[in-house]
Amino acid sequence: MSEPTVVFLHIGKTGGTTLRRVLRRQYPESEMMVVRARARPREETLADFAELPEAERARPRLILGHTVFGLHELVPRPSTYITLLRRPVSLVLSQYGFVRRTPGHRHHQAAQGMGLEEYLASGLAQEMNNSQTRALAGAVDVPYGENPPELLELAKRNVEEHFRVVGLTERFDESLVLFGLAFGWSRLSYVRANVASKRVVPSPAGLAEIERLNALDLELYDWAERRLQATIDGEPRFAAAYARFERRNRLYQPWGKVTYTLPKRLHTRLQAPRSAGEPA
Repeated sequence: MSEPTVVFLHIGKTGGTTLRRVLRRQYPESEMMVVRARARPREETLADFAELPEAERARPRLILGHTVFGLHELVPRPSTYITLLRRPVSLVLSQYGFVRRTPGHRHHQAAQGMGLEEYLASGLAQEMNNSQTRALAGAVDVPYGENPPELLELAKRNVEEHFRVVGLTERFDESLVLFGLAFGWSRLSYVRANVASKRVVPSPAGLAEIERLNALDLELYDWAERRLQATIDGEPRFAAAYARFERRNRLYQPWGKVTYTLPKRLHTRLQAPRSAGEPA
């Protein structure tokens, strides 16, 4: 039986851009597809993908994109998901900072006149409210500001039934090794991409509001971290694979900086302001 199509459900600001660079080494270009939300809500990627001919939807063995759960139902062959989750407070602050510094983002203009607390209260961006639970649940119609427990249970059930590995940004290297073991991937070395230089520091009131709006994501992250640790503890190959990865990644760093990090910095300095609206 052939391996399933892997859908990388890329939740913005979780380190997915770095992971995407690693994933692209695992498949020929002809076997990959990127689904793009562009400047529109990520759930619209499902409708866009559904419009493709069946043969085109069956072609890729790796699908990458800022999307939500449900894409697999449109893939006419066996498929599975992977994703990365991030601590919710860090994710929300990173999202807000990204919108403020990215002129092409659909909320950039509005956000310029809003502090963090006002932006959270506006309901302008669903990404501020349980974005990770929403993505894993495939939820597109839950009103902003609500934390229905059934949404969290749906996200967990989808993970258990459809995700081969759910990694964590804060445990990126361990997650990467688990991805490699799960799919037989190699060439996992990396240098980080799209790391913001400035951090948003919330007020106590802002922090409390982030935690209120992301109560489900806080629970989801804790559950996913326990699940990740249980997977590591139960994988007899992990310790040796992780040690090999660490050695190879240390050796890769000088090469990765010369071939990616330095050219990226130069390009960023020379290019005009970004027009893309997708978070990294």
